[in-house]
Amino acid sequence: MPLSPLLFGLMVAACVGSVAFFFHHSGSRIRKRLQIQTKPELRPVGAEDAPVFLPPALVDKFEGKLGLKKDSTKAKELKKKLVLAGIYSDRALSIFLGLKIGLPLALPILATPLLLGNNYNRLLVIGIYYVLFVGGYFIPTLILSRLIDSRQKKIRQALPDALDLLVVCVEAGQGLNAAMKRVSDDFMVSSPPLAKELNLVNLEIGAGLEREQALRNLADRTGVEEVASLCSILIQSDRFGTSVATALKVQSESLRTARRQKLEELAAKTPVKLIFPLILFIFPAIMVVILGPAVIRVMETLLKK
Repeated sequence: MPLSPLLFGLMVAACVGSVAFFFHHSGSRIRKRLQIQTKPELRPVGAEDAPVFLPPALVDKFEGKLGLKKDSTKAKELKKKLVLAGIYSDRALSIFLGLKIGLPLALPILATPLLLGNNYNRLLVIGIYYVLFVGGYFIPTLILSRLIDSRQKKIRQALPDALDLLVVCVEAGQGLNAAMKRVSDDFMVSSPPLAKELNLVNLEIGAGLEREQALRNLADRTGVEEVASLCSILIQSDRFGTSVATALKVQSESLRTARRQKLEELAAKTPVKLIFPLILFIFPAIMVVILGPAVIRVMETLLKK
């Protein structure tokens, strides 16, 4: 019997057994702790001395190294990045860390039948395992960064139109909260991220949070500079009693001016970016078309002589 399938089967069985054992015992410990909290009379004698799966010192050290503790700086930064990506679930941090730890182990195991079933070079197999391990660790981070950039781009693109609609609603006599609610309803199809954020601001204000703090939370959740500037203007207008419509008009004009300048900058960079394709692909073809007939005639003349 070949050794490779046997080793692969043992590795998969060990992984599945470890996961099942972990969830079984962790679930039982959670149930016991909940029962003890609700019914103290169920606390067993000498419960503090009960054996655990791993030493507490090792678990604390492991959590500290990986930033798994809830109050750690790394956990707070990850939560902030998840919020910037539009992920508000309480389990998002655990799932993200689980993917960062699980993918480097799962990808090499899944690739084992393909690598060991063929007669590949040992160095090549080790290199592929290393690439899968490192790629599995960084893939969740890359995907999260991609989600953040995509969400911020959508918010940035829809913000000028949302400001125009806010100006129309405010000038029609609606309050700022009602105007944001109207904009969130209208933009639910064209720009869901911005609509959800504005709706969340209304929900926070309706729950009793001050408008200033709700707007600051909006700036923190989006991470977009234009949204932070808009929130600052609205906070100042609310604090000093100035016209909200005028402030929104000024901000809308500045955003459209910035967008036009950005497009002009990109248009100005286009000729520079076209130099390399012209030199590598178009210029050689042109040279062949122009000089080809002349070179052929010269070669024919030299051969006749």
